[in-house]
Amino acid sequence: MPNISIRPARISDAKALNRYIREIYADAAFLITRPDEFHMSQWRQRYWIAKKLTTPFETCLVAVDGNEIIGMLDCWTDRRRRIRHSTCFAMSVKRSRRGQGVGKKLLLHFTKWVQKHDIIERIELHVHSDNAAAISLYKGVGFIEEGCRKGAVRYEDGRIVDDHIMALWP
Repeated sequence: MPNISIRPARISDAKALNRYIREIYADAAFLITRPDEFHMSQWRQRYWIAKKLTTPFETCLVAVDGNEIIGMLDCWTDRRRRIRHSTCFAMSVKRSRRGQGVGKKLLLHFTKWVQKHDIIERIELHVHSDNAAAISLYKGVGFIEEGCRKGAVRYEDGRIVDDHIMALWP
C-alpha cells in the first residue's frame, strides 16, 4: 500500500469527502443510504467535519493516497452515561481499492484511537449478512458476532438480508 496514510478528516477535505461519499453510495451494495438519499452540501460537510474534530469520543478517519480519499471510517459515541462506553462506526473503501488492505489499515488505526480514550470499552458495528468480505475483515481483527436483526435490510430487488451486530472489546 504505497503512499496510503490514515488521518482524521480535515475541514479542507469537505469537497473531496463529499465526492467520495457520493461515489460510494452509488457503488456500494452494502450501504443503507442510497445515492438519492444523500443530501449534504459542501458547506454542511465542512460543519460535519468540524463537529467530528471537536466532539469528544467521535472521529472521522480518511484513508488517503496522495490527494485522493480512498476510504473512510466514521465513529460516533452516545452521550448517555449508561451506554457511552460503547462506540459505533461505519466504514467504506473505494471499490477500486478493495482487497488491498485499506480497510484493515483504517480499522487498526481506529482501534489504536479507541485505546487512547479510556471511556470507550466496546466497539460496535452493523454489517449485512451477505457482506462476506467485511465480516471476514472484522473477524480477522477480533470482532465477534453478538446478535442479528433478522430481515432488517431490504434491497431494491426485493431480497431481504439480516443485519449482524458485531463487537470488539479492545
